[in-house]
Amino acid sequence: MGLGTVNSLTRHKDALIIKHKTLDKDIKEAYTNHIDDIEIHKMKKAKLSLKEEIVKIEATLEERTH
Repeated sequence: MGLGTVNSLTRHKDALIIKHKTLDKDIKEAYTNHIDDIEIHKMKKAKLSLKEEIVKIEATLEERTH
């Protein structure tokens, strides 16, 4: 894997981490504001999906850089 690909994956991972943190904050606010459980569940599923993608990218980066 070239350096460009590694840099691209790192930037993508960083963007996903920001989205994950934002969604976490939104979920906490949803609980505080007593938002519908179905909406909170959707947000949690989206957060989990982001986390899974982050973990996959981290594994790929680890394989390619070592």
